[in-house]
Amino acid sequence: MTKLIPFILIIFSLGCEESDNNVTAQKTNTAELNNIVKQALDNDSSANSRLGNLVAYSREKYNQVITDSIFSGNKTYYYVLLENDNPAHNRFAVYDSMLTPLFVDKSLNGNIAIEKINTSAKEFVKADEVYLSKDTLLLNRISLYSIERDRVSLVFRTHTKFVKPGYEYLQDIIEISDTLIKTKISGTRRFALTNREDVFKFNSSEKKYTSSQNLFDIFIKNEIENFDFSPVKKQLTE
Repeated sequence: MTKLIPFILIIFSLGCEESDNNVTAQKTNTAELNNIVKQALDNDSSANSRLGNLVAYSREKYNQVITDSIFSGNKTYYYVLLENDNPAHNRFAVYDSMLTPLFVDKSLNGNIAIEKINTSAKEFVKADEVYLSKDTLLLNRISLYSIERDRVSLVFRTHTKFVKPGYEYLQDIIEISDTLIKTKISGTRRFALTNREDVFKFNSSEKKYTSSQNLFDIFIKNEIENFDFSPVKKQLTE
C-alpha cells in the first residue's frame, strides 16, 4: 500500500498543473476585451501589453473607442478601433479569441465608422473614413478587411465620395462577391465619369481586389493636385 502513495501523489500533482494552465489560457469575450482596452487607455501597461501595445500613449485623448466581434469560419474574432484627433494615433486591430494580434492598421484618417458586412462567401469589416484635404475638400474612403482562417487582410480600399465647392462626386458599390467588386460613379453635375462603372477583381496571390483602371481614385488625385489652395488652418512648414 505504501508503494502506491508516491504514484498517486504524482498523478494529483500533474492534474493540478494542467488545471492551472487552463485557467491562464481562457478565451476572451467582447465585455472582457472592452475592459482590457479601458485599462490600457488608463495607462495600464500590462493591459496594453495584452493588446500587443496597441495604445500609443500621449497627452491626446482618443475621441472614439469601439470594440466588437465578428464570426467567421466557425470562429469568433474581436476588433478594436481607436480614433484620435491626431491620425498618427489611429488604430484598427483584429484579435483571435486568445487575444493574439492578427492584424493592425495604422493608416486610417479622420472620423471613422465601422460596419460588419456579410456576403455569401466572405465576412468583412468595413472602415469608412471622412477627412479633409487642403482644408476644403471633403473625402470619404472605405477599407474592407477580410477575416478568413485566422488571417486578416486589407483586401479593398478606395474613395467613395469627393466634395469640393459646388460639386459632389460619388462612387457606389453595386456588387460585391468573393471574385469581384463592381462600382458605379455619379455626381451632382455631369462630368466625364458620370455613370461609368469600375470592376475590381480579386487577386488571390495578393489577397486584394484591384482594378486596372481605378477611375475614381485617379480622378480625385488629379482634382486635389489642381485645386487652388489658400491655407485657412495653420499649416506645418517643416
